[in-house]
Amino acid sequence: MKLLLLKTIKHIPFNFFKIFLYRNLFGYQIGKGVRIGKVIIRCKKVNIANNVYIANNNVFSCDEISIGSSTSIHSGNTFIGKGKFVIGANSRIINNHYFDLWNSIEIGNNTWIAGRNSEFWTHGSIKTKVSKDLSIKVGNDVYIGASSKFAPGTKVASLNLISLGSMVSGDFNEEKTIIMGNPARVVKENIDWRENW
Repeated sequence: MKLLLLKTIKHIPFNFFKIFLYRNLFGYQIGKGVRIGKVIIRCKKVNIANNVYIANNNVFSCDEISIGSSTSIHSGNTFIGKGKFVIGANSRIINNHYFDLWNSIEIGNNTWIAGRNSEFWTHGSIKTKVSKDLSIKVGNDVYIGASSKFAPGTKVASLNLISLGSMVSGDFNEEKTIIMGNPARVVKENIDWRENW
């Protein structure tokens, strides 16, 4: 029944009415100035801050989502699993990225998941599920190039740039670096991508 209602809400052309239904039928917390396109939001708990934009053809099917203020999620992204997805304020997710939420994914403030076709994976074998934290955490002010792949358990500190097509695995604790390759490694240090693009 819930899925049928969500599919109906997806096609409602009036944003204010769509948000009204999300709030009142499902208890979703949605701030002011939020614009939601033709999407499915099928989560137990939803917290969307002010001035968020969610474009058409996104699917959210997970335990919990939290989206910070003035963040934009463009079209064709998939968020699916039993975990929690958190993204901070003023961040951007562009098109056709995949987020496997068997465990949780946390993205910081002012972070861009650019281009298309990046993948974030958080599940492993039965053994790794028990013995290791497979959640992914990406800090603030990180730029992630198109078609990057993140392995379960990856951690990336703030103020880093990840080159397109990188295969990112493990912990990158240093800030102000450029990370690239397969497997990804730090190729340049002491550089702020926001200033030295």
